[in-house]
Amino acid sequence: MYTAVVIGATGAGNYGHDLDLAWQLIPEVDVVAVADVDEEVARAKAEQLGARQAFGDFREMLHRVQADFVTVCVRRPHERSEMMLAAIEAGAKGIYCEKPFVRTPAEADAIVSAAERGGTKIQVAHNWRVDPKVRRMREMVRAGDIGRLVAMHATGKNDSRRGGAEDLAVLGVHQLDLLRQFAGDPRQLSANVLQAGRPVGIQDAHEGNENLGLMAGDQIFATLLFEHGVTGTFSSVRTGRGMHRQMGIELVGTDGMLSLRGGPTTGQPLLINRRPELDPGLESSWEAVPVPPLEAEALGDTEGTADVRQLLHTTMTRDLLEAVEQDRRPICDAIDGRWIAEMVMAVHEAGLSQQTVRFPLQMRENPYAARKQMALADN
Repeated sequence: MYTAVVIGATGAGNYGHDLDLAWQLIPEVDVVAVADVDEEVARAKAEQLGARQAFGDFREMLHRVQADFVTVCVRRPHERSEMMLAAIEAGAKGIYCEKPFVRTPAEADAIVSAAERGGTKIQVAHNWRVDPKVRRMREMVRAGDIGRLVAMHATGKNDSRRGGAEDLAVLGVHQLDLLRQFAGDPRQLSANVLQAGRPVGIQDAHEGNENLGLMAGDQIFATLLFEHGVTGTFSSVRTGRGMHRQMGIELVGTDGMLSLRGGPTTGQPLLINRRPELDPGLESSWEAVPVPPLEAEALGDTEGTADVRQLLHTTMTRDLLEAVEQDRRPICDAIDGRWIAEMVMAVHEAGLSQQTVRFPLQMRENPYAARKQMALADN
């Protein structure tokens, strides 16, 4: 029997996207404690999860409860970094954390190094990786169902509230992770990052919501080069509802295209187009690809009460448990999370410098913050 604890923060996204439920369908793991900055909320959450203890400070909980697994649900990544390092120091075998993993490659470097020293496995909640439609897409690409993969096009949410830089940081990380799944590690990246139609400068930088770090840009278009000549693009524009295609990704092969819009919880189908030269047209050539749903009962949902999000989290935490037992990398570990942080920061570095950047990044800090510090040092 293993034990797990949950860290949340009321007023800061609460418990992320239901990460607190990630262990509920796994009988081998007993959630024994909850920490929250609001101890009253912690007690209520502990009662909901069947945990015996509640704390108002996560450090006190990690000191007093020797847990095998720690779930870090907090949405603000600067706090998650501190919490993950504390969990590693406390001897956790595994950590399941909300995405985005961290804000910068430098923060990721510190966590990767600490986890390697402590022998802690980290799973980042990029649960699109285990969505049956995404898994089917990977199978179809490997099988050559669309021929040789040559290009990928990913789009963010493009909403009026956070389209552009914030969309890239919060939801675009899913799309960047998908690009890397299909084509491997990126080699280089170029980008246009615009504010009100002009290239961004340091003067445009502002602190992102939920302490995401300095960012800029209401319009982003990035191009990545992957192995074997595969290119990928990501775009996000701050605009009105319905003015852009729904968030998602399209894969272009020599013999057809695959398209997946929305996330795992939207119910949108996986589509294939074997005659893309005929579209757009009055008669679409897109066809739905049959995809089996998540096997809820096999995941422990014998009552049929869990929603798709909880089942995806359960799949991720079950994999984390097995990764600990088998001493292997989880499906989306800290190294994968670091790659996403590098790709996000590379977009801003390329936009600021107006130059192509190569991976791994030499600039490990936020490029806006680094340039502001250099400007202050020169004065």
